[in-house]
Amino acid sequence: MSVEQNDPLRVIAVDDSPSVIAHFKQLVSEMTGINIIGTAKDGLEALALLKEGLPDLVVMDIVMPRMDGLTTLRTMKASYPEIRVAMLSSVAGSRSRAEEAFRLGAVQVITKPFDGAKLRDLFAAEKTHKGRKA
Repeated sequence: MSVEQNDPLRVIAVDDSPSVIAHFKQLVSEMTGINIIGTAKDGLEALALLKEGLPDLVVMDIVMPRMDGLTTLRTMKASYPEIRVAMLSSVAGSRSRAEEAFRLGAVQVITKPFDGAKLRDLFAAEKTHKGRKA
């Protein structure tokens, strides 16, 4: 089965901050070919969303209540090794967390605050990956 160039990239956004999710949605609404198929406020909600169907990409905060992003990433990769996850980080001195995210399989770590250019670059890379794996 081949992936059409026009197939939207299916994305789940995970962040405990409603304003970050709103900002993410606003930026994505200005882009073509991106479909937000779900949002979650913590890792537990994100894992529940995956049971409904795997996205092409998860964009997830590192620091969240109940289940943080690194624990969630580790759990996702154990159950779904092929899942693609980009992490969001706003914590000062978070280099060790970013390094851990890459060790656990994150495809990218984006620093907050993020803008449309950062997301466009991420989505372009993921669309290229999606086309290659089809």
